[in-house]
Amino acid sequence: MKIVKMFFVSVCLVFVSYAAFAANYCLNCFDQIDESEKYCVVCKAKLSVDELKTKEEQLIHAVTVSRKNYRDALDELRQYYQDTGNQLRLQKTRRELDALDKVPQPLYTDEGLGNVRTGVTLRDIEDANTLFKDAIMYKKSFSKENRITAIKRLEKLMATYPDSDKVGDAAFNIAEIYAGIYFHDYESAAKYYIKSYQLNPYIKQPALLRAAEMYDKMLTDYEKAKTIYRQASLYGPDAKSRKKAQDRLSVLEQGTADKK
Repeated sequence: MKIVKMFFVSVCLVFVSYAAFAANYCLNCFDQIDESEKYCVVCKAKLSVDELKTKEEQLIHAVTVSRKNYRDALDELRQYYQDTGNQLRLQKTRRELDALDKVPQPLYTDEGLGNVRTGVTLRDIEDANTLFKDAIMYKKSFSKENRITAIKRLEKLMATYPDSDKVGDAAFNIAEIYAGIYFHDYESAAKYYIKSYQLNPYIKQPALLRAAEMYDKMLTDYEKAKTIYRQASLYGPDAKSRKKAQDRLSVLEQGTADKK
């Protein structure tokens, strides 16, 4: 029976992988195109070769498509078992979907400091507030599984209520979880700290300073750290965080001998 289960899982994974990569996508905008082409007609006309997506961006997109196709195929299987009345297998697919929702999907793209939201009025939304409080309760738990649940709920808040005044705080708390003892994923932490500032440039937490510290002290990417420290020294939420960013920036600009 165990061998049969392993075979079934293997077949599902092969199916998902095939579904993810069988289609052909424009290497720039990722619209679906003919298998013999590399770029869609619009991108061919608008972009030079130097402007086209890098290999990394293509791979990141492939991962994103694979994630979506895997979930869609699993959900379709769940619906099939529900329609045919196979309760045992229906419960299995539901459990797998629940487990999938608890797996964090970290960012791989380098978002930098661009695309900061402007001209958007953030609102106090009751449902978003409730979701935020619920997520923070999970975040306070000493269980890694509960912290993953917190990440998922905070991500749901950002996706469902993009104009909530909690979106920046949601991204900031995700960053703290990634930087914490259970994950040590400092790259994702840095990017979510930056994202929190992008979503709400008036956020009260020192998001840019924290992002710079991730690149500086945890990832030793000093050039990236200096770039963000400069922004933090200008746009930090208070004088203390701005001064701290400026002081560290001054040290880094003196050279590698002073990087302590």
